Amino acid sequence: MNHEASTLKQQPLWLTESHKLVEGSPLVLECPYNSKIISLILIRFSGICRAYINQCVHMPFRLDCESKQIFDHRKNKLKCSMHGIIYDLETGESLSPTMCTGEKLTAVSVTENEAGIWVSDPELELTPTK
Repeated sequence: MNHEASTLKQQPLWLTESHKLVEGSPLVLECPYNSKIISLILIRFSGICRAYINQCVHMPFRLDCESKQIFDHRKNKLKCSMHGIIYDLETGESLSPTMCTGEKLTAVSVTENEAGIWVSDPELELTPTK
């Protein structure tokens, strides 16, 4: 890997303004990650911003593949719209007793500051702009 690519990989990627991520309402965004474009779920829970790759642990489908509603009815857990698997918002762990118990969604490191929400994950890859 050349120095330029190494430097690019270490740069955080700005995703959105903080006010756009409302508690109880996820944002689904596309993001370059680990050599491909992935769907990313941003959530705010108890005031803290978290991010997960938008892919069920049971089968490789997006959590929102059948419905954009990916929170449970209380809005305190994520729910796969296809399989109904429930995930803990803080850890991404499957809480479903019959499927994928203990498996976790892939967390993506994000940071938040006055400028907004940033992906700061080491697997992040940016394409240089000309």
